[in-house]
Order: sequence, then C-alpha cells, then structure tokens
Amino acid sequence: MAKGKMGILILGVICFLSGCWDKVEIDKQAFVLGIAIDKFEKEEKAQQKADLEMESNGARETEESARNRYSVTFTYPNTGLIAGKGEGDPNFIFTSVGENLNDVRKLLTSRIDSNLYFGHTKLIVIGEEAAKDTVMLREIFDAIERSPSLGRKIDLMITRGKAKEVLSCSPPPTPAVALFIRDLMMQQSRTARIPDADLGYILRSMHESNTAIAPRIICSEDDVKVAGCAVLKDFKMLGWLGELETRNLMILMNKTRSIQIAVKVDGVETGCELRQSLGKMKVFERDGEIVISFAIEMEGEVEQHMFEIRQGAYIDKFIKNVETQLAQELKAQIESTFIKIQKEYGADLVQAGEYLRKFQPDIWEKVKDNWDEIFPNAEVEITVKAAIRRVGTVR
Repeated sequence: MAKGKMGILILGVICFLSGCWDKVEIDKQAFVLGIAIDKFEKEEKAQQKADLEMESNGARETEESARNRYSVTFTYPNTGLIAGKGEGDPNFIFTSVGENLNDVRKLLTSRIDSNLYFGHTKLIVIGEEAAKDTVMLREIFDAIERSPSLGRKIDLMITRGKAKEVLSCSPPPTPAVALFIRDLMMQQSRTARIPDADLGYILRSMHESNTAIAPRIICSEDDVKVAGCAVLKDFKMLGWLGELETRNLMILMNKTRSIQIAVKVDGVETGCELRQSLGKMKVFERDGEIVISFAIEMEGEVEQHMFEIRQGAYIDKFIKNVETQLAQELKAQIESTFIKIQKEYGADLVQAGEYLRKFQPDIWEKVKDNWDEIFPNAEVEITVKAAIRRVGTVR
C-alpha cells in the first residue's frame, strides 16, 4: 500500500516537473546573428509619414512616428533553406523603428511570425551618427549591458554612414555577413590592424576610464573590411584611428602578437615581421608633473630582402642596422599615435589613470578630479628595442 502511494506521488511530481511549457519550435525561432543600430533620420521620418497618412488612422500614427529615434535592423538565417526544406533568400533582414531599443524589438514582433532569439548573436554595428550622439550611445550601451541574452564576446563595431548597409552586403564565400565578420575577427593574431576590442572590453573600459575603442568596419555591396577603430570618450565617438595608428595603439596596450614593418637599410627595402615580447607602462610623478612611460621590446625575423644578395642579410653589421632602424621607425610611429590620442582626442585609451588608481593611489588622489586636463599635458617617454632572431630562408 505504501509503495502504491509512493508511486502515485512520484508520477504526480513527474507530471508537474516535466515538459516544455514555454518551448518554441525551431522553425518559429529567429536566430538573430547581427544587429545594426542607426539614428532615425529626417528622410526616414518623411517617408514614414507619407506611408502612414495612407492609413485610416494616419493622423494619429504620424504623430506617434515623430517620436521615433532609432532605426534598428536585424538579420537571421533562413533555417528552412539551410535544412533543405525551404526556398528564398538565405537571410532575412528586417528593419524597425521606435523610441528606444526595447520598443523597436517589441514592435518588430507585429511584423514577423518568429520569436527573436539573441543567444547566437555575433555582431552589433552602430552607425556613425548614433555613435556621435551622447544620449543615444549611453542608451545603447545600457540596453546591451542589461540584456541577459547578449554575451560579452560579441563584436561591437562602428561604421561610417548607415549600420544597416553592413548587414545588407553579401561577402563571399558566405552570405551570412555576421558569421563572415566573426571569422575576420579571429584573424587578430595575424594583424594588429584589427583591434582587440570586443563588447566585454568596451563596456569594462567605459566603466573604468570613460574611454574605449571600437573596431571600424567598412563595407561595399559585396566586400567587408575590418581595420582601424573609433575613439570613444564621454559616451560618444570623437573620431577615428587609421589602420597603422590602431596597430601602434595595440602595441602600447600590449595586445599585439605580430606586426609587419619595412625599413630601408643600405638602400635596400627590408621587410620584417616582429612579435611583441614585452610591453610595460609605468605612470609616475616627477618634479610635480605626471610622466607616462612605455618600455617596448619586440623580436622577429627578416622576411624580405633583395634577390641575389645572399650574404647581405646574414652579416652582423646589417642585422644591427636593421634592428636600429626598426626601433627608430617604430618609436616615431608610436609617439605620433600617442600624441594624436593625447592632444587631439584627450582620451586615456591606455588607461594611465587606471594604473595610478591601482598602483599609485596617493598620486591618483591628487590628480583624479582634474585627470581630463592633466592627461593631455602629461609627459610621455617611449623606448623601443627590436631584435632580429632569424632571417628568412633562401633556396
């Protein structure tokens, strides 16, 4: 009898605990891979007004449209086509507008018959105009950070012009641009021109120092390039760093694995690949002034010299000259980039203030209230050592 009651109890518990009461069939899931966020422009408002005035409730809805501030584009794959059970384009792209990002997402559900799922999102692109708007960028970061579905390894990028255009291109060999860009970002170990800056870094850096960089993405109809970066400070985009400037910043931040650089030695263009073996930043006070010091050590190999000059690249004197030229050239380029960051943007991208807060708290207490004025005028000292360890083979 007791066993019978226990069996009934177990069956009852199973009935209450099993099942997927909130499940969504896979063919009704929209696995959003990419999100593009733009500022809602006047021409879009005018077009929307014309469209809405054609409806019976046009006057009221036109008034509602005047409050739209965001234009957000979502892309997700045609899972039916992937499974071989459907037809049409490989990707679905929908654009919706609204007052804020959550408003846009909810309004989009009135236009598609699938549940938006962000657990597989790979890419968020922000248009330049939205990135330059302090209020909008703060709202965007807040919405992203609060979302439990968006992981911190997502690539967040900024583009010139409209972010929507990035999701509309179809670079070979895959029509899923978000997946293509994810693969591009995995090439960071091969080129420092792609900044090492994912969503997690951007949010953390904005919290700590109110500055950050975001990768720059450039696209055409069938081509995409990720190189260079946008400079963020005080919750808005200030400007751009070019590809070589981004590389130099990565060296200062000790985030490079290898770089390619060429110098002319004895009249011969000599191409080298260098890997960063050490990069140290120190911030200290000297004679009442803040000094930011960088000690950079790199080593690598000669990759290109001159055909039929067989012994030239193996002579000690030549190698020493290459090392000297490399150190001088890198130092000049890095100093130029730091001065641009310091004087033009006033953005502490190297987080010198964070260094003081963590390792020199007494100094930080004296300067923290005026750091935005002190950093642009701080003295910088950069030393670079370059060592050639190998010379490329010659048949």
